[in-house]
Amino acid sequence: MSEAGRIIRRAVDGVEDAVERVLGREEDEDEGEGHREHEGDHAHKHEHEHGHGHHDQGDHGRPLRPQPPVLPPVVNVTVACGCGCCPPGGHRPPPSTPGERPPHVTGTSDGSVPKGTVDLGGIVSVTTRPPDVWPGPRDKLFLPFLFLRANAGDIGARPVIGPFWESPDILIEPGVDPQHAPAIPTSLGAIAKAGVDNTLYAHVWNLGQAAAPDTLVEFYWFNPSLGFDGAHANLIGATWTDLGPRGGARSHRLVRCPVSWRAVFVNGGHECLMVRASQAVLDPLSAPAWDASRNRHIGQRNIHVMNASEAAAKPTLPIAVGPLFGGAAAVAVQRADTAAVPWLHLVTMDRNRTLGTGAATGDVGLTAPTPAGAPLPNLGVVADPRAAGLLGDSHGVTGDGQQVGFHATDDNPGAGQAHVYRVTGEQNGALFGGYTVIVLGE
Repeated sequence: MSEAGRIIRRAVDGVEDAVERVLGREEDEDEGEGHREHEGDHAHKHEHEHGHGHHDQGDHGRPLRPQPPVLPPVVNVTVACGCGCCPPGGHRPPPSTPGERPPHVTGTSDGSVPKGTVDLGGIVSVTTRPPDVWPGPRDKLFLPFLFLRANAGDIGARPVIGPFWESPDILIEPGVDPQHAPAIPTSLGAIAKAGVDNTLYAHVWNLGQAAAPDTLVEFYWFNPSLGFDGAHANLIGATWTDLGPRGGARSHRLVRCPVSWRAVFVNGGHECLMVRASQAVLDPLSAPAWDASRNRHIGQRNIHVMNASEAAAKPTLPIAVGPLFGGAAAVAVQRADTAAVPWLHLVTMDRNRTLGTGAATGDVGLTAPTPAGAPLPNLGVVADPRAAGLLGDSHGVTGDGQQVGFHATDDNPGAGQAHVYRVTGEQNGALFGGYTVIVLGE
């Protein structure tokens, strides 16, 4: 079965499981088949035995209490995939005006369960409820609450305030394929090696009251960019995991991608990584499907780490701006203090120690927007690119398919030090993307 077929099969089985739990008839399933199989095709066997309560004798010869007739149930289930591929009338991301990025609609409460619930049936009992209306406060319902952290202190609130593209939950074991990779990467701040096998990991969390069985975890790479969409996504691999409810040891797990990632550095730029976690029935992926700042199901790692020698050899990096939805954006670059970048603690492997901030000895800026893929100006032959009008701190960008060039000329920051630069994109005053460049001292 193809990967797409397996995903659809899992979604269908998840819907069937939820319906059976609500109807209280899972005991009719064939015990020999088990609840589900994690290896090979998902051969879940559902046996609905209508009218079995009318048998004259029980298993031990005792008469059974007469049962009322079983009427065909009506259960409305909406699976919101958030991918924009559904047919007319199905789930689609909320509409937005030109220049406005797709919003994240979390839904409203109809007050039918004002104090929450501890039973799954209480959530789906009102079959006429619209798919974007909850029966009560979302955090008090018996549902999972999946997310990947944007930073070390993240507990799932969205939109994220500040940099959201430096997730500590996306990790790499460089130079090793998944079949030989350790359960935990040897270095939490490792970076991928180009042209060889690399293994990816995702630390996935559930802060909901209910468990999240069959959670789908997807791993993607993108060319260096500030904003993202499905047209430029490259699936590396996907797998499933089971998460327990919050408060338990199994409420979060480190998930290893089963498919190797052979990274390709585009013009010297490290590719961006994105991981999505969702449960097709209990906590489906919502829109926007590729925006980690607004969607808790998404973790993003837009970090380019290189040593001082590499930085000197390729001082200009192309970074795509990404989709602007018919509007304009402002793209800028700034130096950052290392103390303001919690991700660097993964490099030192020490919660109490980070790298020092290197002294600014040169210039840093962005080239003017050009069509993505076009050659960038050769700033290495220009004595002072800023004075020549080739470099600026920020630029306005209009239209899709644009890129800017990141350029820095600071000297080697020295051992135990680092230069950190953040390239950011804003639209209508809101941060929509970023790309962090870290130069490690030698």
